[in-house]
Amino acid sequence: MRNLKVFIAYNGAAYHGFQRQDNALSVQEVAEKAIGKLLKTAPPTIYGCSRTDAGVHARRFCFNVHIESRIPCEGFIKGMNTLLPDDIAVLSCEDVSADFHARYDTKAKEYVYLINNKPSRDVFLQKLAYHYPYPLDTKKMNEAARLFIGEHDFAGFCRAEGKARVKSTVRTIYALEVAQNKGICEIRIRGSGFLYNMVRIVAGTLIYVSEGKRTLEDVRLAIETGARDFAGVTLPPEGLYLNEVLYEEPSDNANELLANLDKLHITELGERRVRKNLDLSVQSVVEWAKSQIRSPKAEITRVGKNHQVLCENCRITVNASSFTIITAHRN
Repeated sequence: MRNLKVFIAYNGAAYHGFQRQDNALSVQEVAEKAIGKLLKTAPPTIYGCSRTDAGVHARRFCFNVHIESRIPCEGFIKGMNTLLPDDIAVLSCEDVSADFHARYDTKAKEYVYLINNKPSRDVFLQKLAYHYPYPLDTKKMNEAARLFIGEHDFAGFCRAEGKARVKSTVRTIYALEVAQNKGICEIRIRGSGFLYNMVRIVAGTLIYVSEGKRTLEDVRLAIETGARDFAGVTLPPEGLYLNEVLYEEPSDNANELLANLDKLHITELGERRVRKNLDLSVQSVVEWAKSQIRSPKAEITRVGKNHQVLCENCRITVNASSFTIITAHRN
């Protein structure tokens, strides 16, 4: 018996979440039927890393499945992508130990909430982003975002019926930041785990802070007391993406840097140095560096007073006290 670890991406607009439902179409049902057809067996049970709500998307969702077939992983990927509908794709497949479980072995998850912040609807983002046509104060939103970082009881950021599903509502948030680029606002949150509707409520709370409907003190009270009234509205599902699932514990160095990404900055001299070393054409060196640091493949270590970030094609040096990007070089 083999145990396959599979990563998929899916557009969740047509599905009632990942988990199999009795009366609605789910990603799990479609994937299981495709595996059964590929292997010419009854559809096997697959075990997903998360439930995900109806209409929610995933950029990298993991499941594991036990099979008897000797099909190579490359053949599994190609065969599945032939059989699956256009809104689901297999990204990778590998053999893992028999005791691996996609849900119970998860160490951290990262979600992104995408907001179309342009005055008019974007027809190409329908069901792929939440349309919010009013100005967003990302500075205020990031001030509030910093309050979530760390280990807290997030009972105030969970849908009521979701609390009965879990033994504890305590979770650890490693990083939370808001970025705006050309009318698209992205709220990115990484943590040890998330409660039912938690990310959508956190995103709604940050919008309420931008609007002045909630203050930083309200956010503190929501976290400290667990009172739902101090938090914001639950945003719609179409803007939510499961962005990444991690199966290794983030190191303390990684946690420290990820928790302080909102402080990351660069001097004019440092920017000239980085652009010269890497021949970067991107508009913002800081945003580029953040994307590299967030990558699950990035290795973050501490060397003296600096964080050293080893990425796929480069290494970045960040001052551990001021969070200034000192330099970056190609590997």
